[in-house]
Amino acid sequence: MPAIETGVLYCDDNLPRVATFPAESVDLIYLDPPFFSDRVYEVIWGDEAEVRSFEDRWEGGIHVYVGWLRDRLMELWRTLKPTGTLFLHCDPHASHYLKVMLDELAGSSCFRNEIIWKRTAAKSVVYEPIPVES
Repeated sequence: MPAIETGVLYCDDNLPRVATFPAESVDLIYLDPPFFSDRVYEVIWGDEAEVRSFEDRWEGGIHVYVGWLRDRLMELWRTLKPTGTLFLHCDPHASHYLKVMLDELAGSSCFRNEIIWKRTAAKSVVYEPIPVES
């Protein structure tokens, strides 16, 4: 397989894209999927002329959502080097389901830590790692 092209931002479904990557070739994966929030989002970027909206609703419920994400994580995990790190950005709506799914995929010993956003004021975010007891 050809080497992965770096310095490129792809704006599409990662499943078919990552399938073209060689095994154990990626050092870091950061995944920021939809959250299973059951909401419709409308975001205004810059001025009011640019409005983007999307639905974060999953017909079939949590099992469809987890299955959709599992397909992608299986392919991503294949590409991750043994020394690599995977960050999955999720929220409390599905985090516990995703943790169990990742334990099944990678083994529970691979889990290292959870990062919690602590909101101290409006639009203020402090990142505080929660220590994992050994």
